[in-house]
Amino acid sequence: MRFRGRQCLMVILFWEAISFTSSLCAEDFLGVPREVVEEVMELGYNLDLRTPKLIEQIIVDFPESPLGLCLKAARLFRLDDYAEGSDTEISEQFQEASDLAIEAAKNYYNRNPQDHEARYVLGMCELNLARYYIDHRRWFSGFFKATSGLGHLKAILKEHPDFHDAKMPLGVANCFLDKTPSYLKPLAALLRFSGDMELGLQQLKDSETKGFLTRYESLYYQISVQWVLLEDKEAAREILDRFIERFPRNVDALAMRADLDRKTERFKEAFEGYQYILSIPEISYIGEMRDWVMLHSGNVAIQLEKPEIALEKGSVLLETVEPSEKELRAWAQMLYANAILHLGRRGEARVEFAKVKRRDNSEAFKASERILNEMDRDEE
Repeated sequence: MRFRGRQCLMVILFWEAISFTSSLCAEDFLGVPREVVEEVMELGYNLDLRTPKLIEQIIVDFPESPLGLCLKAARLFRLDDYAEGSDTEISEQFQEASDLAIEAAKNYYNRNPQDHEARYVLGMCELNLARYYIDHRRWFSGFFKATSGLGHLKAILKEHPDFHDAKMPLGVANCFLDKTPSYLKPLAALLRFSGDMELGLQQLKDSETKGFLTRYESLYYQISVQWVLLEDKEAAREILDRFIERFPRNVDALAMRADLDRKTERFKEAFEGYQYILSIPEISYIGEMRDWVMLHSGNVAIQLEKPEIALEKGSVLLETVEPSEKELRAWAQMLYANAILHLGRRGEARVEFAKVKRRDNSEAFKASERILNEMDRDEE
C-alpha cells in the first residue's frame, strides 16, 4: 500500500457528495432525514458492512430524492480510491452508479433550479466522476466533468458564500493546481486554473470547521496537502491523528499513518501500526491493501533486525499473490531475498535476488541489482 498521489489528486469526494442546508438545524436534506445521512457518514468512514444496505434503503424509501443514488456512487468512489483502482468490479460499479446518480441529480435540479443544495449534489456527483476519469488518464472526459462540477460550486458560493461544504472541492483544486504535481499538469493546462495555496488551505479549513458533511473529508485533503505538496510530515501526522481518533476503523487512514511512521524512520511505531491493520477484518474489504501492508511490515521488520519475521511475510506473499500482480510479486521477491540475506545465507540470497525481473517492475529490479553489486564489492 503506497501513499497515493491519486488520492491527493485534484478533487473531491466521498460520502459527502451531498450536503445539508446552510442551516444546521434543518431536519432533512433533499427529503431524507438528517439522522439517516449522519448514520451513513458514521458507518461509511468506519467501513461498516451495514453501509450499503442503509443506502439501498434510502433509495427505496425516498424515490423522489437523488440522495440515495448519490450516496451509492460516492461510497463506491471512495472504495475505488482506497483500492487504488485495483478492484475492477468496484470500478465498473462506480461508473454505472455514477451515471445514474448524475442523471437523478440533474433531473431533480431541473425541477428545482432555485435549490442550491440540489445544484451542489449535481456538482459533487460530476466531480466524483471527473476525479475517476483523471485517475485513469482520461483527460478530456475529466476536463468536461470537472469544468461543469466546479462551475456549479463556484456559482453556489457566489450566491451563498456561507455554504461552506462547497468550499472543500474548490480548496482541493486551489491547493493542487497551485503547486501542481506532474500527473496533474495536463488537467491544469486544460482547466487554465492556476490555483491559490493560501486560499485553498483556508477553504479546506472552513469546510472542516464550518461545514457539515465536509468536516471529515476535508481532513483527508489537508493531510495530502501538508504531506505531498508542502512536505510537512509533522503537520500531516497531527491532522491524520485527528481523523483516526474520529474513525478508528478506517484502514486507509491507519495505513497512511503507518506509512508516515515508516517514511520518518519511526520503525517500531510503523511495525505496530501495520500489525494492527492486519489484525482487523476491515483490511480485507479493500483491494490489495492487505498485501501492500504485509509487504511494508516485512520491510520494517528488517529495519528492526527481525529478518525471520520478514522471511515469513515474504513467503506468504509469494504463495498468495496472483502472478498477474507483477509489481507486488516483484517487491515480495525482494523482501524474501533481503530477509534471507539478513539471516546470513548469502549464496541463497543471490539466487533469490536474481529472480527479480525488469519486466515485472523496473524499480524492484534496480534495487536487486544494487544489492547484488554491493555483495560483489564486499566479496572482492
